[in-house]
Amino acid sequence: MRKALKYVLLGLLLIIALIVILVVINPQFANNHDTPYLNLVSEWQSPPPAEDEILQRVLLFGDAGASSMEPWQASLEKMSTRALISPRKTAAVALGDNIYYMGFPNMEGSQTEWNEDQLESIEHLDAQLQMAKVSGARFYFVPGNHDWYAGELEGMRTHITEYANEHDVSAEFRPLASDTLAAADAINLPGVSLVFVDSSALLTTNEDQLAAAMLSLTNAFDSIRETYPDNLIVVNQHHPLETMGQHAGYMTHFAYWFFIRALDLFTDVSAEDTYHPNYVRIINALDAAMKPYENIIHAGGHDHSLQVFRRPHGHAPEYTIVSGAANTSKLSGVWHTDNTRFALSQEGFIELNVTADGTYLQVFDIHHSEPRAGFWLSF
Repeated sequence: MRKALKYVLLGLLLIIALIVILVVINPQFANNHDTPYLNLVSEWQSPPPAEDEILQRVLLFGDAGASSMEPWQASLEKMSTRALISPRKTAAVALGDNIYYMGFPNMEGSQTEWNEDQLESIEHLDAQLQMAKVSGARFYFVPGNHDWYAGELEGMRTHITEYANEHDVSAEFRPLASDTLAAADAINLPGVSLVFVDSSALLTTNEDQLAAAMLSLTNAFDSIRETYPDNLIVVNQHHPLETMGQHAGYMTHFAYWFFIRALDLFTDVSAEDTYHPNYVRIINALDAAMKPYENIIHAGGHDHSLQVFRRPHGHAPEYTIVSGAANTSKLSGVWHTDNTRFALSQEGFIELNVTADGTYLQVFDIHHSEPRAGFWLSF
């Protein structure tokens, strides 16, 4: 019996050792677009618009919650450079997961000052806010699932507001209201209207709450179309409508696959994935809410890559974007579908240049001075 137990323990130790080795080596077992994938159909690559033709530049980035201040995160520095071209007509949207791992910290017990770990967490957010101070452009932050974990959305909102006031910059946490799951709001800029949705809140809704949330969203669309009938609408939230990354079950490396499988033993980790029934319910509701309108793009983060999709169904949203690659340490693998127009797993961001004649999309990574792709969207 002891001999049999000895062999069982030895076998377990060998299995554990093998797992540790695989996690450290982290072998790739599926294809990954670590160089750009480009598949344009109705889009065209004529020259980009001149700067004086651009009504509004929109920078989309997400999952920047592990960003460093010293040295300054490369993607944040590059975005600031882009924003500095024309600060008054540039708006940037942080698409959630603004602080890893647990969101904005909270004071515990008799605590009156932040401790070292809490200050480090806040610095991840300040590294992003510094872009507003350096460039003078507008910045908006939407919440992601990691921002929800600490239950301190109001703490994050307050910090962003205080930073903006102290440094005399434009930075806001959106949606404006956090006391209702139906919260959705919008701002109107020349040529483009930005709509903000708390998708983590949507994932907690019952049917009545979801219906109220979609009514809030369609009211925002109606208001925009009444006053700004020709504006491009960009719906900004953390969770994407479409992806070909880890949150669609596409995993390229062993370490992440093992991490997810281990989490599955203790929690419903797939609730954050596009194939989960509750997530599908939210995708269907958002698709239905946007369907009657035209000239709409949906932007999310969540997957740590850069992706652009052209929807095939002939109604809004015509394009969906995933821009969750603001930190190299968080990058994940990505592949493509028939809908994919662009895919890349590199630290970077996506830029929309809105003109009177259309929208020109560019994708930047931190390794090249020129964009990795640029093309006019086809609506």
